[in-house]
Amino acid sequence: MRRKVLLLAVLAVVALAPQASAEALTQELMPGVTYTRETRTVGGKRVVLHVVEAPQPGGLYRLVPVLGGGTLTGRETLTSMQQRLAAEATVVGVNGDYYNVDLGFPSGIVMRDGALHGRPNPSRASLGIGLDGILRLDRIEFSGSWAIGTGEGGVLAHVNRPLAGAGTVLFTPVWGAETPRRRNAVDVVLAGLPATAPGVDLAAQVVEVRRGGRTPIPAGGAVLQALGAPGRDLQALAQPGSPVVVRLTLEPSWDGIADAIGGGPALIRDGRVVFPTEEQFSSAQLRPRHPRTAVGQLANGRVVLVAVDGRSSTSAGIGLKALAFELLRLGAVTAMAFDGGGGTTMAFDARLLNRPSDGSERAVSNALMLLYEGAYVPAPAHAVVSPNGDGVAETQSLSFKLVQPSQVTVRLLGPGGDPVVREQGPREAGSYPLDLPPAELREGRWRLVVTAVDELGRKSTSERAFRVDNTLGFLELSKERVKLGRRGGRLGISFSTAHRARLVVTVEDRLGRVVRTLLSRRRQAKGPYELLWNGRNDRGRVVGNGAYTVRVLARGPFGPVELTRPVAVRRTG
Repeated sequence: MRRKVLLLAVLAVVALAPQASAEALTQELMPGVTYTRETRTVGGKRVVLHVVEAPQPGGLYRLVPVLGGGTLTGRETLTSMQQRLAAEATVVGVNGDYYNVDLGFPSGIVMRDGALHGRPNPSRASLGIGLDGILRLDRIEFSGSWAIGTGEGGVLAHVNRPLAGAGTVLFTPVWGAETPRRRNAVDVVLAGLPATAPGVDLAAQVVEVRRGGRTPIPAGGAVLQALGAPGRDLQALAQPGSPVVVRLTLEPSWDGIADAIGGGPALIRDGRVVFPTEEQFSSAQLRPRHPRTAVGQLANGRVVLVAVDGRSSTSAGIGLKALAFELLRLGAVTAMAFDGGGGTTMAFDARLLNRPSDGSERAVSNALMLLYEGAYVPAPAHAVVSPNGDGVAETQSLSFKLVQPSQVTVRLLGPGGDPVVREQGPREAGSYPLDLPPAELREGRWRLVVTAVDELGRKSTSERAFRVDNTLGFLELSKERVKLGRRGGRLGISFSTAHRARLVVTVEDRLGRVVRTLLSRRRQAKGPYELLWNGRNDRGRVVGNGAYTVRVLARGPFGPVELTRPVAVRRTG
């Protein structure tokens, strides 16, 4: 049996394209960040969209790429990544760039905190996240060089990407533990290489020269790997102790961009849909209905993350042009797609929000995450608490989380706004449970409000509300399994109300469809109730075999509340 708040669907009619009406349900995930699950009709088929809207990056909010397992060659589920990041932020995000299915590295640029970890794909769009919180979409070219000793050197073809032929590549610890195994490779181990910021000279020193690949990549260093003639040149110049200068160049230079991720194609530029695209994608990638993932930015700077379910009976998926118009409908002036299909995933606080088409979450190479570093109050264990002795939602569990040492004020406000609990003082980073006072909980609306000021002077406030409501309780069925003959059968239903309330009692099938309404009346008196279901639907026919739910809904003086009980039906005649 369960009790929950009844949430009302918001109906919206959109006159943008040949779309039907949509049903949307919105909830707050964390301060300033909302999640909306929309069911729409797109191209004549039902589609489920998941939309996260968040503040413009900056201050307590960061939008950053995250690598599976922390390396370019790792793979990890989105929820696992978020568990790993939980100590440093409260996190919501989506899967990111396409990736090499054999080795796992992303197809495009990876840039984090100003360091370039993976080169861009010039045939596809790259997404840059500016220090000012503005998203930029560009086709970026990469070039690089290396020089040893007095200045002799050569071209650097890649950063953290295996060579397909003759050339030189720089492998940093972000690639993984060791360089790829290549029989004729020359590996030059470097020490003291600074963070790989583009557009500056990066000075290091040769430690040793090895052949054949599989060279351990040192922390705080790197390895130059070369094949063919560049390998012979590199080996001739590299001597232990020799100084090395590496330079990585992006065109355009992307000044003011600290973080970046690949993907594509671009969907919206300057508020206009950009289709057909000139980016390097096949028609099989662009046109069919698939699960899809995207990121966009609104004119006011707020960011939207979108995941569209697909390949299922509940959501048909969407083509990329239709996805672009969905982002435009949401108000995006800039938007780009990410990898889709079975990898399409959206999660918050290590919990899935969408329904991956594989049936379970797929490990992916990388993701785009929104990190919130302020005070966070998780949703209460129960939206409605009912300490009436029926064993359902009798007590409440509350907590709050800090990711930075902070000066904290905690207030638990009862009905009418009176503070029942008030705490103030310094707290280290961590999660803190809050025990409710053992005294009786008054019926009405309660709020937990937590305000924190961290060591950087950043102030944040997070709050959650719940209700204490004894209106409905003690729902019982006379049987857990009921046998129905040709004339039906008998199932006793009993419950009680502590206040006058509007009551609706229904029997629903496993899909949530109402098969029988047993009671629907306004302003029923308080007290015990007993009803009988004869196993028939609203048309008078005996229902079939299967799992059903008895649902009692009550709207009393403190709002709506419900109780449910399952019952199994077996036809015997």
